Amino acid sequence: MKRKLTGPAPWQQGAVAALIGLLGLLLLLWLIHVRESLMMVLTPFLASLLFAYLLEPVVHFMERRRISRSMAIIVIYIVFAMILFVFCVRVMPLLLDDLGKLAEQLPGYAADLQDFMHQLEDNYERFNLPSSLREIIDNNIQGFGKALTFQLERSYRFLIDLFSRIILLLLVPILTFYLIRDEAYLKQKALQLFPAGYRRDLMEVTAEINATLGAFIRGALLVSLLVGLLTYIGLIILGVSFSLVLALIVGVTNLIPYIGPLIGALPAVAVAFLDSPLLALKVALLIVIIQQVESQLIAPVIIGRSISLHPLAILMALLLGGKLFGFAGLILALPATLILRIIAVHAAKAWRR
Repeated sequence: MKRKLTGPAPWQQGAVAALIGLLGLLLLLWLIHVRESLMMVLTPFLASLLFAYLLEPVVHFMERRRISRSMAIIVIYIVFAMILFVFCVRVMPLLLDDLGKLAEQLPGYAADLQDFMHQLEDNYERFNLPSSLREIIDNNIQGFGKALTFQLERSYRFLIDLFSRIILLLLVPILTFYLIRDEAYLKQKALQLFPAGYRRDLMEVTAEINATLGAFIRGALLVSLLVGLLTYIGLIILGVSFSLVLALIVGVTNLIPYIGPLIGALPAVAVAFLDSPLLALKVALLIVIIQQVESQLIAPVIIGRSISLHPLAILMALLLGGKLFGFAGLILALPATLILRIIAVHAAKAWRR
């Protein structure tokens, strides 16, 4: 008589779950402790992975035309260098000019914001409000003005800091070249680190991650590029100052789900408001229209509806990513969540087997 096979005992399942939870907590605490140094080191590697995902379909296409992998990468690099040269000659001077003018006018914008706050104070002082309520309103108005001024100055410092770290990003083309050229070799060496019995499952997991993440990254970047371009055209038509910088902010923040469009819209609306409240209303309406076109037409066609994550899961990932790694964490939160979901689904299947 054969013995009936049974799964792990409940206490064993609980012990494994507790161990995984403890390891996850320790990893989280370690990430919080070293997040700045970690992001500094990982930035070129993450950027290289991003470019590898973007260029991989083009390399495969050229390989099918009997062009060697190394030669395909070199041809792509030459084309990319030509595009980058045109960008540096045509677009970069406009961007730097806008940044310079924005830096010169930041003190004036801060003064305008303070004047606006004082007008709000004068307006509500005409009403006979209780002293406790007036104190609360005073504190909120002053805090709002300081927050807006701080965010304007912080945004400028962030852009300057980004340009100052450009030397670190020079590693990206080299890393990308080796990631694409030695893709099969790197996968083989990585699989050899694991026992033979797990390699088939690992290959399935990595294949699904590559397919899902690659399609999402390429689609999200293309959607953000289109949103930034539409915003730039709209801001130029409306006559808003610093259109290129503001459109760039809108395009980059569009990579962040849900809250990204709001974050990107605030600088554009604030700059327009300092010129005219009516212009600010037009800019807000423009961004709302573009976001509706993006969510209803552009994103479903380019990305599709395959990102079946619950909004609560996305918001939790955004909160955790923003807390750990700041703005970069907000952008990386959704891709990381997609990877974790795929791993969790395959781990659950393996556990049931």
